[in-house]
Order: sequence, then structure tokens, then C-alpha cells
Amino acid sequence: MNPILNLPKATSNIQQAKSDIDEFGFCLIDNALEPAVVDAALKRLIEQAAAEMDQGAAFEDGGPKQQWGAFKDGKGRLRQQAYTAAAGGVNQRVWMLVNKGQIFCQILFNESVRAVVDHVLGEDYLLSSYSANIAKPGGVAMNLHTDQWWMPHPTNRGPSPVPVGSITRERPNLAGEDPPAMIAPCVCVNVMWMLNDFSAENGGTRFVPGSHLRGHPPGPMDNDETVSAEGVAGTAMVFDGRLWHGTGANISSENRYGLLSTFCGPQFRPQENFTIGARSELLAEASPGLLALLGFKVWSGYGRVESPVAEYVMQDERSLGELRE
Repeated sequence: MNPILNLPKATSNIQQAKSDIDEFGFCLIDNALEPAVVDAALKRLIEQAAAEMDQGAAFEDGGPKQQWGAFKDGKGRLRQQAYTAAAGGVNQRVWMLVNKGQIFCQILFNESVRAVVDHVLGEDYLLSSYSANIAKPGGVAMNLHTDQWWMPHPTNRGPSPVPVGSITRERPNLAGEDPPAMIAPCVCVNVMWMLNDFSAENGGTRFVPGSHLRGHPPGPMDNDETVSAEGVAGTAMVFDGRLWHGTGANISSENRYGLLSTFCGPQFRPQENFTIGARSELLAEASPGLLALLGFKVWSGYGRVESPVAEYVMQDERSLGELRE
């Protein structure tokens, strides 16, 4: 049977969702967000995106000559002005949503979705990033990629083909072209929260089902058939960080609005630096659960400032420094 024809459907059965993400690398949770939550989040996102555009702070990507991930030019210099409409950007990203509306923080604690994330990542994990991706008409398909490209792959006892600090999206530490005998575990999970209906036409996320178990990222010669994430507003797509995926091309006449939260194991560096970037007014009211997601809870002695038995750190906490008797 063609697996493309037998893919998971949106479900409210969490056991089914867990089985789906194990087998296919993704699951769809039906009615993850209630209509009132969808409406509130969409309104706040549209307001924020418009204000960032007005203030010249918009981050725009997804154009024919400009793609997310090309942070440096041919000489290794950071491309500071690359992500603007003037440089060819079409879609709009809105970063660090924890600061941009209480509704976004509320969404992070959705019980159904977190049950699936718990299933994959275990008891402890961090929020790696929390952003919005507004796919606009004219936006092109993103290159297929994985979101845990930084995770070293299993290797033999000899020296690694690529040292850990030299791994990039295009340069994994894999030797040869044969499929690896063992693969890296899943250490990050994405959740795409659909704030309006997602379809193939309006840029629904493209992905290769089952690719999370291949043990390597997509290469330039990989041309597997992709499918598009489709669902009604309020659906959540939870997917394995090893799944080959990318934003789809929006060939419709309307914007596609999605929130993207990424969670990673507590051993890894998050994409967004919440311990610096989270606003003080947010932290003053933050629950212990939110503080843990943002990296303020010490994990097995990691993330501390001084004592390894401290439970939490504070944003303005500093080491004692040089002392004299």
C-alpha cells in the first residue's frame, strides 16, 4: 500500500497521536485550540505583525532568491539585511512570542499537545523557540530540512568526520553515503498551531512521512514525494525534529497563519535565548512551569549560576566574583 494514501488523520485520541508520531514522524491533533483561543491568538498575531512591519522590525523570508537559513554570504559574513522585503523576503516571521501576548503563553500548556511532546521527549525539556510564520501569497517552498541538524549522528570509534563544533545544516558528521546502522534519537519536537485553515495551496508545511527514521538529513539529490499539512483552524501538527519538512509555497490569495513552538531536551542550546530575551514583566508573573520551559530551572546541575543544588536561577543573578577575606 502506498503510505502516502494511508497517512494519519486529525484525532482527539492521544494514544493514537502518540502512535502516529512514532510511526510517521508527525500527528495531527483535532481541535487542539478552541475557537475563542484561535480568534484571540490570530487577532494578537495580526496586530503584532503589522506593528513590527510599521516600525521596520519585520523579519521577512521565503522569497525566490532569499531563503531562511542563509545567514552568511559567500565570504562567511553575517547577512544583516538579508531578511527584508527589499532583499526579496515575502513571508513574515514574528519571534519570541512569549513576550508578545499572554494568549501565546497560554497555548504552550495545551494538555493534549504536551502529552505528545512528553511522550517523545520525556519528563524534562525546554522551549527552544516560539514564533509565528505568516506564509503570504507569492512565498515559495522552503528547502526540505530537519530541525535537529545540530544533533551529532552516531559514529564509529574513530575520529568523527566532522567535529561537533563544525556541524552545519549542510554538513552533518556522517561518513559515506550508506544509511547509518544506528540513528540519533529525537531530541526536539515541533508544534505547528494552525490559526486558519491550512492547505496545499496556501503554504501548508511540506514533509516526507517516515523520514524521521532515515538517520540522515535530506541532500540535494533527494527528491522524495512530499505531502502538505492540511487542517482546519485549531488543529495542531506535532512533528519529530528529524522529519524532513519545509514551509510550502503559497499560491493562494490569502495569508496562512501558523504558530510554531519547538521544544528540545534540557541538554541542548535553545534557538531563542529566553533567559536574556524574556521581558521582566513576563517573568514577574510566570508560573514555575513557564520558568522551567524558558530555561530558568536548573537541570541536574546545568543552567546554574553558583550552587548546583539551586532549583531556579533569576534573570539578573550574577556570580559572586572576586572576594577577599
